[in-house]
Amino acid sequence: MLLAIRDIHVGEMDPEELWETTMDPEKRHLIQVTSNMAEQNEACIDVCMGSDVAPRRKFIFDYAEF
Repeated sequence: MLLAIRDIHVGEMDPEELWETTMDPEKRHLIQVTSNMAEQNEACIDVCMGSDVAPRRKFIFDYAEF
């Protein structure tokens, strides 16, 4: 059986759900991510966040674990 769940973004959560999943200091984990590969990072962000669907779809199928 395949179960598909749509990801809820922060702007779509009600205040209680936002607190429970994101804001509660007892449950959240904050990390700082740094990189010295600016060009590669920018290219990846362009693929993942850009308006062109084909490269994003290819990226997902290449790297996602199904």
